[in-house]
Amino acid sequence: MEYLFTLQDQDIFSKPKFPESKRGYKKRVTVKAVAINGEGKYGFVTNPVHGYVLLAGGGAESEELSSEIIRECREELRYEVEVLNKIGIAHEFRNRNSTEYETICFLVKTKGRLEEDLRTEDEKKNNLQVVWLSDEEALFILKKQKEKLETEGIEFYNTSFNIVRDFMFFEEYLNNKSY
Repeated sequence: MEYLFTLQDQDIFSKPKFPESKRGYKKRVTVKAVAINGEGKYGFVTNPVHGYVLLAGGGAESEELSSEIIRECREELRYEVEVLNKIGIAHEFRNRNSTEYETICFLVKTKGRLEEDLRTEDEKKNNLQVVWLSDEEALFILKKQKEKLETEGIEFYNTSFNIVRDFMFFEEYLNNKSY
């Protein structure tokens, strides 16, 4: 399997707090979406808990990853989507929980807005919201988030990984719009 990139604690944090796992890493497969609507804007999710803008997605519950990203987009973006292509796969080793992530990012196009709120209970509790941004707006925000992580640090461990990974996926998409 070919990865677009691999991330480890030392790639995310200037002073990593957690040592590499000596017991090995448990594997977790996740999916992410670069979602584009009919107006050419991109769907991202955010919440008031951390305030950062991230790609929609989450943990895969089955091996049918195209179906998984459709489910995640229905939950988080509240849209039916069509999977257009796979952008790539990220490989991550997160030392805090000794977890090896494989995250597959898909390019999807919105088809129709859903009336029903399919967010999980945690997403509702955290007030997960959708924002639609132009590519310039999204790239600007994603870069600022990554810069903040690099200069000031961010208190949320997993969100720190997500900020870097999602920035890299979105940048990959923008640099290779042939997907």
